[in-house]
Amino acid sequence: MIRLLPPWPALLVEGEERVLLASDFHLGLEYELAKMGVSIPYQTERIIDELLTVVRENKPDRVILLGDIKHGVPITSFQERREIPRFFEALKKEVENVDVVRGNHDANIQQIIPENINLHSSSGFLLGDKHKLAAIHGHAWPNPRVLSADLIVMGHNHPTVLLKTPLGVRISQRVWVKGLCKGSDLAKAILKQKGLDANEDPSENFEKLFGLKLVNPQIVLMPSFNDLLGGMPINSEFPKNLLSPMLSSGAVKIDDFEVYLLDGTFLGKVNFLRSLV
Repeated sequence: MIRLLPPWPALLVEGEERVLLASDFHLGLEYELAKMGVSIPYQTERIIDELLTVVRENKPDRVILLGDIKHGVPITSFQERREIPRFFEALKKEVENVDVVRGNHDANIQQIIPENINLHSSSGFLLGDKHKLAAIHGHAWPNPRVLSADLIVMGHNHPTVLLKTPLGVRISQRVWVKGLCKGSDLAKAILKQKGLDANEDPSENFEKLFGLKLVNPQIVLMPSFNDLLGGMPINSEFPKNLLSPMLSSGAVKIDDFEVYLLDGTFLGKVNFLRSLV
């Protein structure tokens, strides 16, 4: 079972374990802004407090962070070296199992996270036996094993929705985006990416090559945990512009996906929301 956790940009998946997922913290963003002449207070303490609050409220067995823990690329700033270990030490006091999927901003993060954190590659990983959960960041093609999951959760896009008020003012809000995808479409995209035969029967070829049984997974795009980040307006960008090779390949019919505000309010499908911009 999947549960949104209003008002937090975090997700709880209840199955063999209670798994809490969050994504896109970008700790150290303030250092980058300061170099551009924009000075804001350090946000790490606030972000830690917010994450620990949602963890304490929901008592998960495992926490999965879907990448972009740090912000600086390619250099790791002094702020990140100081604050990221403290971030993980505080989290480990509340939950025993913590997994991190490497994001595109997480270069060299292995040098500053504690050894008792499970660090996974950017191609993601699978969790569970009967009902599989796949956790990916989203900037890279996923491991083919991901396509055997019932649920794929990804970060990276920082999805938002662009809405117009009666006065004509446009506002942007962080959102959840979720929907079903055809496993055969995803299989075809991954086979093409790997330079393999995807023309005849992609499902059969995929199962033959990788020994995996395809399903039609539900995909969830997570909002960013850090509210200071910009976002990708899901209702004003064409699918090919989305920041994920899997999404921009056309294998995911994003126009049919449902959109929810952080408080759980259902806004409609992406295709409908395009008409409101």
